Amino acid sequence: MDQPKVSVIFHGASGALQGLAKEVAVGAEEEGAVVRVRRVADHEVPGDGATEGIATPDDVRWADAVVFGSPSRYGNVASQLKSFVETLEVLGGDSLRKIVWSGFASGDGVLHRGREATLSALFQTLSHLGGVLVFAPRATDLPAGADAYTLARQTGRDVAEVARRLLVGAAAEGGREPGRSAG
Repeated sequence: MDQPKVSVIFHGASGALQGLAKEVAVGAEEEGAVVRVRRVADHEVPGDGATEGIATPDDVRWADAVVFGSPSRYGNVASQLKSFVETLEVLGGDSLRKIVWSGFASGDGVLHRGREATLSALFQTLSHLGGVLVFAPRATDLPAGADAYTLARQTGRDVAEVARRLLVGAAAEGGREPGRSAG
């Protein structure tokens, strides 16, 4: 059985967003995925500071699915994450259309659902990349008392399952999509 490769790429210095990224990874691993968790660098001069665990376009090239995470900035995606997503256009549209995309966001404590507005902004951006969008689950689709961490874990499961099904379908048709390597 093909194991989907999932990159979880987030921006945020808070432990809450890092915790959500880990929950997405756990959910994907529960569905049999191989997972990378990476952080988007702050706006800084390249070469300044440590680069271990920092997201690069190679983390997107490697993946069958990518899940982006952002803190809610008054209903907007963090500028650092948005800048990273914008750099992906250099990978070429054809390779981006073969990726499963999704996202998660932390709340900002602002009234009127900053998290939902952030996800809406993120998915609007991802829709321009092509590929398959897997929307974040609604709290009403999960058991009573589900919190942001439960939603994040379910997002990981959903993304890995869709990516796995696409891999199985491609294998049944005689192989992987052109341009996607097995390694």
